[in-house]
Amino acid sequence: MAQQSASLSPRRPIDSERGQRTPLEQTQQGHQLPPTFSSSATINTQFWLEHLPWRPTAAWATVAALLAIGGNPATYDWQVVLLVLLLADPLWGSIWRLAAGRDEILPLQHSGTRQRIWLPYLLPGSPAARLFDWNHTQALPLLFRVGLPSLLLSGAVALVLTPVALWMTGCVFLISILGWIIRRTLQSSTTFLHSLVTVTMPWLLTLSLFGAELSDSQWAIHLVLIALWTLHNWGEGRNLRIIADPLGLLLLAVAEIGMICLLIFLRAPFWLALLVILWLPTWLSVYYRRSVQHLNFIWLLAMLLSAWALGQYL
Repeated sequence: MAQQSASLSPRRPIDSERGQRTPLEQTQQGHQLPPTFSSSATINTQFWLEHLPWRPTAAWATVAALLAIGGNPATYDWQVVLLVLLLADPLWGSIWRLAAGRDEILPLQHSGTRQRIWLPYLLPGSPAARLFDWNHTQALPLLFRVGLPSLLLSGAVALVLTPVALWMTGCVFLISILGWIIRRTLQSSTTFLHSLVTVTMPWLLTLSLFGAELSDSQWAIHLVLIALWTLHNWGEGRNLRIIADPLGLLLLAVAEIGMICLLIFLRAPFWLALLVILWLPTWLSVYYRRSVQHLNFIWLLAMLLSAWALGQYL
């Protein structure tokens, strides 16, 4: 009966009927409104640590690429290095996070999610509006208030670096859209796309900027290592979600066997022995069907070690 009475109510009570003053009434009566601190900036950003940094991330993939290139770190342009870290980790990460919709975007004020986009093909009820509001979380306003600024800021930083960086930023945006579609239509995991944004794209960006002196054969070896660590990270993600995931275990095995063959080809037995030692805890956890959540640091260490080995032997 209470629900029926509520549905028959002609209108919702306004703030004044609930004993609360509206902002207009507060202003008219001389009351001060709380300051809006976010109004000082054109584009507002927030940076935070979601998890401990000792795990495979885009920033560490950039560091691994620098180790794989080798050379004297004193010769690097560290301003460019910092810009690459800024672009590959927080900025590309903000674009990729859009694939999760409202689930992984910091909440905006309620008024921000109620703003309407006055474009004919984005009006309520249009196909595009239904696509971006598939989970009833009003994602369309966030696409413009969060996604567009993230893309523009990333594009500006990429433009300072090279046209290749700008092109790769567009690729990250397309990967994010593809991730959204996969979650929307297939209800499937986007772990592989996550590995592309985490390992492949940052590593390739760093190589394109600092690997100008690499020969074609050296580039081929670098690309093999990138592909192997992309597969490994894909397997890591699947096993983090499901203990002893069959496809995830296959990906780990293929990647690690491939790296063993690569180090044998480079005649680096010492580095090979270290990597095998680092990989043992993973397979022991799989054998005893234990969670691999605690192995993120070991995977990170193995990635950096293999990259360092490549830099020493090329």
